[in-house]
Amino acid sequence: MKKQINQIVARTAEWVARRRNHERWRFTWDTLILFIGNGITSFLFLLFHMLAGRKMAGEAYAEFVAMIGLLNVLTVPAGVMQLTMARHIAERDQKSTAEAWLLLVRRGLSGVTRWGLLALCVWCAVSPWLRSGLRASSAANVVMVGVIAFVFLYTPILGGALQGSRRFGWFVSSGIGVAVSRLLLVIPVLWMGGGVATVLGVVAASYIMGLIVSYWPLRGIEPMESPDRLPSSGAVHRYFWGVLIGQLALFVLIQADLILSPRLFQGETLAAYGKAATLSRIVFFLPLPIITAMFPRAVTSANPRILFAPLLATLLVTLAAAAVLTLFPVLPMRFMYGVCDPIHVELIRRYVWAAIPLALISILSPYLWARQGGWPTLWIIPVMLAYVLALLVGSVTPQQVILYLFVAGAAAFVVLLAITPRLLRAGSRSDGSCAAPVSGP
Repeated sequence: MKKQINQIVARTAEWVARRRNHERWRFTWDTLILFIGNGITSFLFLLFHMLAGRKMAGEAYAEFVAMIGLLNVLTVPAGVMQLTMARHIAERDQKSTAEAWLLLVRRGLSGVTRWGLLALCVWCAVSPWLRSGLRASSAANVVMVGVIAFVFLYTPILGGALQGSRRFGWFVSSGIGVAVSRLLLVIPVLWMGGGVATVLGVVAASYIMGLIVSYWPLRGIEPMESPDRLPSSGAVHRYFWGVLIGQLALFVLIQADLILSPRLFQGETLAAYGKAATLSRIVFFLPLPIITAMFPRAVTSANPRILFAPLLATLLVTLAAAAVLTLFPVLPMRFMYGVCDPIHVELIRRYVWAAIPLALISILSPYLWARQGGWPTLWIIPVMLAYVLALLVGSVTPQQVILYLFVAGAAAFVVLLAITPRLLRAGSRSDGSCAAPVSGP
């Protein structure tokens, strides 16, 4: 009997070992880790917004949400740096150890320090004019957004290294560290009556905690690769600028309604729109674990299943989430903000469906960027410009803004989907599993 049990255990261990080496199993496992970690992080962020929405005045919280929307646009270059870092490290990690790419990380940290400090000084100098244009209550709020953006510059370098080398356990630990520290710090700040600038300071401090966690697994590694074997600066710059312009257009499209909400609405309408939009965008964050696990694999493989399986999964998950929020909008709104007037219910039921195209774009665009499709994605710029112009020309109601968001998101998704087959065909002609980069137009 004991011998039979030992045989069963040995066969099970052998089966598990074989499955662990199977790429589909590893993708599922990585996605599960990221899903659990991002779920914990998102829940903690939800608690943070719940406390801020309850303790801050309605218009103050709406301004805070608008500042976060502005921050999301400012950190687009940081997001592109993470994609660039993750892409080059994913290519090299297929045939190298960590020591071979750590020099890229160190050069990246040195570079963002110099340019980040210069950008922060310029931002602080023009903050009074930005305050007037954004109708912020204080120039200090605008300055704090710049400080957060500077701190955040270090996140993509370390996060890209963890993502590209598939250290997803540490990757999610960094996010959890940000969320935990943000929640713990905001409680005494709100208890003491802190305003928008103080809460933004909490956001900055939480990102510093995330940087400490991200650096921890890399602290003892020494770079071993010679500089002449690193990717050329020209190739890195071409990739960076193509993705940067495309991601700027995409982030403006996604965040424009939140950034412009203080100019579009006032009073209770402004407060209701900020809360409904923040809660409804939960469907936008659901596919983030899939995106993180997909990107380094898309860099090294042109298999269409790497795109279409996550795209289908995202569509099903977001449709289910939208249906739940449509049928039961009162409970999550009261749980998060303690209020649920009829205007909140109406805006949530509309906004949650408008956010679905944004979730699909968040899957499709990283895949194209992984396949060196940065420049073709610039076709979404006319869509973004038309959307922003529609928001700024004339007076609009919240319902109209949500409709414009849905139309713009759907149009951008169709544009990106139309250029995908060419990149798939180009990828299928490349040789080897470590596919050659697909060039732009």
